[in-house]
Order: sequence, then structure tokens, then C-alpha cells
Amino acid sequence: MKRYALLTDLHGNLRALEAVLADVQAEEWDGIFCLGDFGGYAAHPNEVIARIQALGIPSISGNYDSSVASAAPDCGCQYTKPFDIEMSEASYAWTLQHTSEASKDYLRTLAPEIRFEAEGLRVLLCHGSPRSETEYLFVERSNGYLAQFAGGGTADAQADVICFGHTHVPYHREVKGTHFINAGSVGRPKDGDSRACWAVLTLDAGKVTTEFRRVEYDVEAEGRDLVAAGLPEYFAEYLRYGGQIPVRTEAG
Repeated sequence: MKRYALLTDLHGNLRALEAVLADVQAEEWDGIFCLGDFGGYAAHPNEVIARIQALGIPSISGNYDSSVASAAPDCGCQYTKPFDIEMSEASYAWTLQHTSEASKDYLRTLAPEIRFEAEGLRVLLCHGSPRSETEYLFVERSNGYLAQFAGGGTADAQADVICFGHTHVPYHREVKGTHFINAGSVGRPKDGDSRACWAVLTLDAGKVTTEFRRVEYDVEAEGRDLVAAGLPEYFAEYLRYGGQIPVRTEAG
């Protein structure tokens, strides 16, 4: 049996990362991996990168990472609503300006995927999808959509287990014998739960199981930090509600 800890979408949230690392380091693992997106939306991209580097955690590049590393025009987040685009642009501009050259140098070293074999299974770690770091494999995607990455599909990923992030919503589905595992988000959950999320992947003689763990941290303090750093208050509220900010009426 092999057990792996999967962290993804840290997004500059140092307190969430520290809380998750404390949880992870309380156990023994066959591997700890980071699936990308170190910065964006919160105030500590350099500190987050430094912590992962110091621990020697193997990591891959997320869309935010490759964009910041190359000073791309945008973060590759592919938002469509005007307000979301505005907030995305504000986050990216701030992160690009405040990520140090040393941190950018590290981001440039990251590959788009990690592959390994364990317990008779081929495992692929990526950020968005096997095809692109910017592609969203939403939980709402149909089995038919996911099947293209399974064995014999038009975009066959040559993997039995595909682990990713990018959507910030955890799930585990099996399609045509291939396991699709979204590890959620450490730093910016979008499933209505403000607690940091990480995943345990267990491989045992061909059997694949996952456990999604939630860890509390000081959300309000992290929100105060990002506002003090010049990021929009909206990002603090987003953390507070786990991405599901309630709609307000005129009556309040």
C-alpha cells in the first residue's frame, strides 16, 4: 500500500498552507506533491513558495505559475463575467508585481506534469487537465467529457489515476476504469467550505481510494493581510465564505 498527500491551489494563502502542512507532517507518506498555483488572490506568494521549496516538495506548474514566470498578459484563468475578469486582473497585476525574481526563477523550473507508477497503477499529476493547465475539469463535466482522457479516448492520458486541481472543488470519479481526482484547494476553496482542503491518495494492489481533509485556519487574519497589502476586500470575503458569497438584497 502507498499513501500520498496532494496539495494544490495554494494561492498565496500562507496561513492555510501552514495549517495543512501541520496536518500532513503529523503522518508518514510515500510522497507529498503540490499540483501548482502558488500565488494569486492573497498576500504571501513568496512565503508560500519558500515553504514548499524548503520542504523539497515535488511540484508542478499551474496556470498562475507559468503566467507569472513568463510575465504573460493574464493568468490564464479564463473568466467570462465582467466582474470576475476585473477581479482576476487585479489579482494578477498585484501578484506579478509582488512575486520576487527568486520566486519567479523557481516557478520557471516547474514542469507541467509528474508521472510515476505504484501498486501496479500509472499516476499522472497535472494542474488543469492532462491536455492543458488552463482546462477546467469541473465536477459537473460529463462522463463522456472525462472519457476522452481515459484509456482509448481521443486524448488518452496513458494513466490509471489522474490527479489535478484548478477548479478548487474536490471530487473523485471513475470513468472507463480511469480515476479522476481533484484535490480541491488549500488556499482558496470554492465549494462553500472556508477550511483549507487537501487530499490523501491511497493505492493498494490496484485499488484507488481518496480522503479529502479539511483544516481550519485563521481566515480573518489572512483576509486582513491581503487587504493591507492592497488587494480587494472581495478576496477576503471570498475566503470567508469558501467562494460561495451570499447574494445580498437591498434589505440586507
